[in-house]
Amino acid sequence: MKNILLGLSLLSLVLSSCKQDDRTPLLLGKWRGASWTLNGKDSGRDYATIQFEFMSDNQYTSSFGSQSEKGSFKLKRDELYTTGENKIEKMVKLSKLNADTLVMDMNRAGEAEVLTLVKEH
Repeated sequence: MKNILLGLSLLSLVLSSCKQDDRTPLLLGKWRGASWTLNGKDSGRDYATIQFEFMSDNQYTSSFGSQSEKGSFKLKRDELYTTGENKIEKMVKLSKLNADTLVMDMNRAGEAEVLTLVKEH
């Protein structure tokens, strides 16, 4: 009986700690580009046209200029996984995620890209 109670207590602790670590609610909403750097310098790309929307049903939409994508997403610790319709899963590292700033660290052919987005209110 003690083992069962101990097991249930541990399970409860693990489940509650998972909920506390879940930052998905911070990600939900509409985001727009604020800066885009390549190897620490301005990339020259029109970051102002970048938009993301992450919805509570784990779906997202994104657009950059005339390109757009929609699909599903999941957040695991500091990694954001997106799977566009008819595409393979991609992962970006989130170096910052709070109520109004989202920073994506990316790697494009060995070059460090950092995309900073701000939440639309």
